[in-house]
Amino acid sequence: MTDQVLEALWKNVVARWDDDAAHGAFIEHCQNSDQLVEAAVRYRGMAGDRERGELAQKRLNGIAVLALARLESLRTREKREPTRIGAYLLIAIFVAASIGLLAYLRANSP
Repeated sequence: MTDQVLEALWKNVVARWDDDAAHGAFIEHCQNSDQLVEAAVRYRGMAGDRERGELAQKRLNGIAVLALARLESLRTREKREPTRIGAYLLIAIFVAASIGLLAYLRANSP
């Protein structure tokens, strides 16, 4: 399935190559629609062009930074959100430890 918005934004980028706003709109759309790989592929294809290669590489580097930031945010989000199983396991361990401690204190009290 083709993203028509992405196609239109890319055509605008190619037509207005020196316009930062055109690049920004394209990359923002790709980021919001989880299509950074598609953006990277398109800029990588332009990287060999003599006139556009330098700017294409600059945009490609920016896309790489965005992708890494996204991966890092997903990784840290997973660390912060404990699963229910983990929470139940912690509760069970606490209850078992409390029962064990109470049994020990009862057995050793005069």
